[in-house]
Amino acid sequence: MTAPTRACRHGARDDDDAARAPMAHVKPLRVLLADDYEANRMLQKAQLEELGYPTDAVANGEEVLRAMHARHYDVVLLDIGMPVMNGLETARRIRARKRETQPFLVAVTAGTVASDRALIRDAGFDVFIAKPAGMCDFAAALEQAYAKKTGGERLFMPGSAANDDTVQLELGTLSARLGPAADALLRRVIPVYLRELPDRTAGLRAAFDRHDTAALAQFCHGLKGASRILGATELAAMCERSEQRAYEGTMPRPDELDELLDLARRTGQELRRRLDALGA
Repeated sequence: MTAPTRACRHGARDDDDAARAPMAHVKPLRVLLADDYEANRMLQKAQLEELGYPTDAVANGEEVLRAMHARHYDVVLLDIGMPVMNGLETARRIRARKRETQPFLVAVTAGTVASDRALIRDAGFDVFIAKPAGMCDFAAALEQAYAKKTGGERLFMPGSAANDDTVQLELGTLSARLGPAADALLRRVIPVYLRELPDRTAGLRAAFDRHDTAALAQFCHGLKGASRILGATELAAMCERSEQRAYEGTMPRPDELDELLDLARRTGQELRRRLDALGA
């Protein structure tokens, strides 16, 4: 399972009026959001409403089920790590309901490793969004929800083995900040990242083999920062989790390290493709 593609189209593109309209004007959906942290709820609700979707927001899975009993929702976005009833259990209960129409389920999660994805997929989610989520993430998921609801073409549905190796890069913030200068900067920065990547991953492996948590945390920290700058947020998030655990004196399991190194390899491949597309 992978995250939805980041088309970031907030409205239709058939004519000028539609292009200026909020996405919800041309793709109406009724949306429910659940997150136990009020700040998260406020931020995500604001992002969804910026797309034109009035959003009901609750704090846990039990409140989701009560809300769904009171009214129909086309899309339900669930934080995975909620108290009382977490997102996985909530999704299972929703899917177990004998209803003619089922909502489009979106997992909003800080966990994106393969084991997390398997749990999310098996619970019945359609897609996942990795935290911290941006407007483009929500827009892409809602486009897919609308396509599924209307029986139209599915833009990119996660869970397909053919898509499991895809690495999404989030370069929108850099492009928005630098404008025309972004491509030129990427042509300079990506080769540096690719040149340093083998040494960074070799350092991670060596620190693991020595059972050196301090060195492992240091290498994770460096790779995290470099990856985040280039929009490789999935790799950055995985590095951050390993970094924090290493600071606490815990080494990753061998399969966890292999997964991190494999993601680093695939991220490097995707950055190389992006560099080639830039004509470098």
